[in-house]
Amino acid sequence: MDATGVATRFIAIMIAGLSCTDAAAQTALSLGAPPGDAKRGAQLFTQHLCHNCHGTVGQGGERGAGPKIYPNPFPYQAFVMQVRRPRLVMPPYTETHVSDQDLADIYHYLFSTKPSPAAKDIPLLRDF
Repeated sequence: MDATGVATRFIAIMIAGLSCTDAAAQTALSLGAPPGDAKRGAQLFTQHLCHNCHGTVGQGGERGAGPKIYPNPFPYQAFVMQVRRPRLVMPPYTETHVSDQDLADIYHYLFSTKPSPAAKDIPLLRDF
């Protein structure tokens, strides 16, 4: 598939994922992921240094180091495409380094985390 085909496919997958607007109803499986092990995924997320750019729970890195990948995640196929053939400065993680099952486990880990509360919902920050 040429670069135009890859870009078109990525955009189509992203639009399909954005049509799922109820984040509470989203699960890794509902966004196309195969079964996975969230506990193992947490270990892999750290082992492969994903947390350095994307934060410990996918909240995004400081000073633009890496985009937020959870909550409101990409559909699974877009996630895989970005990991395997990334846009911009992210290094590619081929099947040699991160297996398909590893990716599924990492994706399930992201769904096992809870989004941080809004500052207005944290008593110490409410009046700050």
